[in-house]
Amino acid sequence: MNELIQPVLALGGLGYLNFLIYSRIDNPDFGSESDKKLMILLYSSMNYGTYLLLSLYFKLVPSILIATSISIVLTLFFPLISRKLFILTNWIRSIYGVPDISNTKVQDKFFEKIDSFPMFIFSIPDNILITSGYRGSKNGINEDFSIINYNFYGNEEFCRIKSEKDLLDYIENKNIEADIYVNFDKKIKIISFPLLVEAELTNEQDGKL
Repeated sequence: MNELIQPVLALGGLGYLNFLIYSRIDNPDFGSESDKKLMILLYSSMNYGTYLLLSLYFKLVPSILIATSISIVLTLFFPLISRKLFILTNWIRSIYGVPDISNTKVQDKFFEKIDSFPMFIFSIPDNILITSGYRGSKNGINEDFSIINYNFYGNEEFCRIKSEKDLLDYIENKNIEADIYVNFDKKIKIISFPLLVEAELTNEQDGKL
């Protein structure tokens, strides 16, 4: 009985470690809390299956240690495996004429770019400016949705913008490709764009003079 209980306890808890490592080295979208629990259960089942296979050739303790090592190494490759699987999945979806899907959360996609982009946060649906500044860090995994922004400095035109209409007019007039993130739960809209475009426009204007 002990030989059965020990590996179940050891490798069952390791399923959470798989989940923890994967969520730290990548930005996967695990879905709801129920989906997360199912993923941990799947990892635990994978670990226990590996142990059962190894137990045919090794004793209890070596089997657990080797299974643990294999589990951690495989976890490091989960992001690569996941991306390859989504490429295959999207290829199959394209055959049936349905849109692509992604394993990355929308907010992570939005904030994966350079931190120093100008960022404007508006409330929805009244479009009131909540704050503006240069984009900073996004929240941690166990933290409610939050970000850090830094006050504008310099005399750039966008630093004086106080309304969404003026911002959209500025983006359109400067021909800037902006990113817009909408979070309906938090009732906010974030508009951000790269400073590189602003610098390029300045160089173009200087070249025409």
